Amino acid sequence: MKKVIFASLLTLLSLPSHASLEPIKTECSTCFSFEQFKAKAKMKAQLNKTRDVYVMNLETAKIEKFEVTKKITGYRSLPGTGGEPDGRGGKLGDRKIPVYYTMVNQKGVEQKVLNNFYDLSDAKKKLVETQKQLSGEEIPPEIAKGVWDLVGSSSTQNKVAEHYNKHASLGRDITDFVNSAAKLSGILDIDKVMMEVTFSDGSTAVYSLYAVVNGKLMWEFVRGTDVDLNTVEPNFDTSNSESYDFSRGGANAFMDFYDAATRAGVEFRSVSGSKASTGRVTCVNKGIGRYICTYTF
Repeated sequence: MKKVIFASLLTLLSLPSHASLEPIKTECSTCFSFEQFKAKAKMKAQLNKTRDVYVMNLETAKIEKFEVTKKITGYRSLPGTGGEPDGRGGKLGDRKIPVYYTMVNQKGVEQKVLNNFYDLSDAKKKLVETQKQLSGEEIPPEIAKGVWDLVGSSSTQNKVAEHYNKHASLGRDITDFVNSAAKLSGILDIDKVMMEVTFSDGSTAVYSLYAVVNGKLMWEFVRGTDVDLNTVEPNFDTSNSESYDFSRGGANAFMDFYDAATRAGVEFRSVSGSKASTGRVTCVNKGIGRYICTYTF
């Protein structure tokens, strides 16, 4: 994972000054009810430390503050494994497992925190709206005609990212979001900025923003989905057995997959006997350095 410059701003952002005392501010886009906010705060509790936790839903502009404390209240016994040998001449015995108690108390949110939070919420909403507008814009075929073109090709991945970097509105909205986030002191845990891009063949890819260098947005291809709903990773996985279906995209979709696989050094075996344009590919690991795919029509 690339967590370099932007890590101090957006992706699990941590401002470590006096980290044991700093309040935690965490985004929870799935928190709507009070109990959901409380449960999210409880997850941030640390053993023998009392911390203030602010839980924020930026898109609904709702924030809650809690004080959380986690302590050991006792121990319970975990039975051994039937007297099995422990490797030292004895038998495995019972183990003591600590029992934890977490206290979560609601507190009022300070006006200064509220003001900064609302600025951040407005910036997030604006960014999301811009992302929605851009996600409907197809990548020109001369850059990449489908998501399989990205696999194993960092240059193509970067060209797609550069296509979106040309939109001044996206860069401006992200800068505003970053600046607003910087006003919230403490340990800040905010969702990554993700961008879904579409291609002319109907496939999609998800990019994650991991840095801003001299005002330039740095994106990383995370995963994608082709027209047949096959999951597409940045690099071809030759360690596990996989199966791919090409019932919708047909021969053209298979050829895009084939090009991506051959870039990874995959060996292909084709089973002929039919001129059908659809089929299924099964790939298996045949030992170190040997990965074979069979295309069954």
